[in-house]
Amino acid sequence: MTDREPGSHSLENLTISLTLACNQACQHCWVDAGKAQPGELDDDEIRSVLTQARGLGARHVKFTGGEPLLRPGFVDLMRCAYDQGFRISLETNGTVLSEATLGELTRIGDRLHLYVSLDGASAATHDSFRGQRGAFTRTVDNLRRLCDNDLYFSIHTVVRRGNLHEIHDILDLAGDLGASQLKLILSVHELGRGHGLAKDVIGADELFDLLARLPPQRLWDYAWDPHRSRTPVLMTTLPPAFQPGGATTTCGWSKSFLAVLANGEVAICQGMYEFDQAKAGNVRDRSLADIWQESPLFTSTRAWQVDDLHGVCGNCAVAESCRGLCRASAIARYRDLRAPYPLCQVLYDGGHFPATMLRDAARPTPYADAEPAAEGGPGRRLLPLTALSSTGPGGR
Repeated sequence: MTDREPGSHSLENLTISLTLACNQACQHCWVDAGKAQPGELDDDEIRSVLTQARGLGARHVKFTGGEPLLRPGFVDLMRCAYDQGFRISLETNGTVLSEATLGELTRIGDRLHLYVSLDGASAATHDSFRGQRGAFTRTVDNLRRLCDNDLYFSIHTVVRRGNLHEIHDILDLAGDLGASQLKLILSVHELGRGHGLAKDVIGADELFDLLARLPPQRLWDYAWDPHRSRTPVLMTTLPPAFQPGGATTTCGWSKSFLAVLANGEVAICQGMYEFDQAKAGNVRDRSLADIWQESPLFTSTRAWQVDDLHGVCGNCAVAESCRGLCRASAIARYRDLRAPYPLCQVLYDGGHFPATMLRDAARPTPYADAEPAAEGGPGRRLLPLTALSSTGPGGR
């Protein structure tokens, strides 16, 4: 139970960026993490955010960074969230896990899930992408420690040309390490250091080939799964229009989710340091309730209709539930909050968007800042959906 006021808009999930400090220099880092920045929220301010979020109905908090384990007092903040009844997620690169921290994580393990980055099945691939020698060995060793202590974790892998040849080995490694999920991230946000990765992003043909070679997928939604297992569920960030039945797995931006950045700014996503149009206020200036319930950003975007989205998203059959999927990707690519999800627009312009997933297949829906649509129009080539299954973990 929470103290949420009747009639208010319920907040379900939030992300809190604890710091921009990080011990790695990942090529794709969308927040350009490295050193802690002046003006990051202190412990009391973060505790206040947790209390306010709980009052708005939030049940799940994700701690991220930077590398959150580098934040002094991190364990106390985790314990505070646990004591308030939150389910907790933790994003980490998996290289800085002391025995003391592991012990604390184990104590709250019944409501904890870790998301650990692994971008290669070999030290050469992973370490070069992460900018840290020895990172692969430390991460793999610590994943084994998590499993040995009955802590549940997912492995997140950014798919790119530099590791495309190792994806199947990463899947095998995830199973060997005891991961409950392997999430393949199919696109790179053009934010922070991600601006320099254009040549390493896989193209449509490479994407089709990868999906055709993957074992049958089982899709995972954003709900907490009480029946977690050690058999890794394979998930991709393939847009809902390309999923069986338009299965939707979105973060719930502005409707049920918000992000609190390390400097106290509240945004629709944790990567929005560069874009004021995606920020709604600062917890140092206004209460979280006021920002969530009254800010023009959240109130206006909650009221969006399908036609308010630009490009192919405004003509998509699942846009009402998908809502343009990831606004961070859209803003990063097009500098437009209403822009289409870049991967969908690129596939549409290349003639690969399923015609059956368009509201009006006869209506051209290019985007002004995108490349011209390919001859042949939508639906010329479809993703191999026969390789996909909409069954979730545990048969849900």
